[in-house]
Amino acid sequence: MTNRKKLDALSRLVAADFRAKQAEFASILAHEAQLRENLAQLMASRQSRAAELPSPCDAALNAGADMRWLQWVDQRRAAINAELARVMVRKENFKIQLQRAFGRDQAADALIRAATAEHRQKFVRNSAYES
Repeated sequence: MTNRKKLDALSRLVAADFRAKQAEFASILAHEAQLRENLAQLMASRQSRAAELPSPCDAALNAGADMRWLQWVDQRRAAINAELARVMVRKENFKIQLQRAFGRDQAADALIRAATAEHRQKFVRNSAYES
């Protein structure tokens, strides 16, 4: 296998790794966005219920369902926040992997550009050589 073919294979390999890391990072970002959306919807629902004036004939209030629902909302919010914290840690840790993959991709491209420039110079020298 020639040096150029090895460089091409290396470039394809690191480019594929970089694309895979980008896809995984996009998945992490989507999960974060979904959790934030769930949290926003939950809080909006709680705020809309809190804004309503309780009436004496409100069955949910009289049965204690409102209190249990508010407790459930608080528990769910805590669970979402905990998962969001885990996702944020994973996102920060994954950024390092993504940066390394990007660096490897850029380094492979630089190696190919340098090899191409060297090959071009050799070709020009050889074609200009007169004996």
